[in-house]
Amino acid sequence: MLQDILQNIVSGASIGATYGLVGLGVVFLWLTISRINFANISSAMLGAYLFYSFYTQLNLGFFISFVLSIAIIGLYGLGLRIFIYEPIRKRGGGRLEFVVATLMLCTFWLNFIIVTYGALPKPFPPVFGGSNDFISLGGIRIPSLYLNIYLVIAILMVFIYFILNKTLIGKSFRAAAQNREAAALMGIDVKVTTSLSFILATVVVGIAGILLAPIYFVSLELGGGSIGVKGFASAVLGGLTNPYGTILGGISLGLLENFSTLYISSTYRDVISFSVLVAVLILKPSGIFNWKRKKI
Repeated sequence: MLQDILQNIVSGASIGATYGLVGLGVVFLWLTISRINFANISSAMLGAYLFYSFYTQLNLGFFISFVLSIAIIGLYGLGLRIFIYEPIRKRGGGRLEFVVATLMLCTFWLNFIIVTYGALPKPFPPVFGGSNDFISLGGIRIPSLYLNIYLVIAILMVFIYFILNKTLIGKSFRAAAQNREAAALMGIDVKVTTSLSFILATVVVGIAGILLAPIYFVSLELGGGSIGVKGFASAVLGGLTNPYGTILGGISLGLLENFSTLYISSTYRDVISFSVLVAVLILKPSGIFNWKRKKI
């Protein structure tokens, strides 16, 4: 029983941390433009399908496939700002118009994938470890896939911390998050900052899609549905303003899902995510892991 518990902690935390990456896409844009971008969730699906195409169909190798996929996803994020956000903002549109536009774009990508690749899930190449690759630690069999997920997320979080706290770009980003108008008056190029936030948001979610694909397959589920809800729930647990709290929120959600599967039934995995989201919005809308950050 103890081994089952530890096994579920390992798998739940790794999958949950990936949910947190999806949630980071929500957080970065909420910080800078106070908008929920549903089209950003499509980045997970697009990242997985792009990598699948480059690696499996074009045989470009892991590194080139990964870099090309992330580069295209970054350009997609920039396009969202130029062709969706800016036209709506300049015409006096608000949050509702932006939400509707991004929902429609999300629907477009789902249908585009169906037409291009078909609706059936596709197996993801075992680039992060095969189904029989394990490392034994104290009687616990840890799949290499989960260890590689931990490694990628750890590197990504160190990079995000460095960007946000140790660079001028990060200071500009945080200044715009605290007061957009004041940041512009102080000489910060808010357009550049907003563009970077869109790019960073889509890239992080695209990486999350590539990490989730070995678990959920290269499928439409990565483009919304339960994955989107779990990412959004992770962001809500972090209060929509704390990147690190969002990762903790995702890990907590992953653990809760796994233990509900262990002690109740796998049927209720998605129900748990919806329930947590609704409960936090009602009982503590500021988030559970939303500790105060220092001012600039």
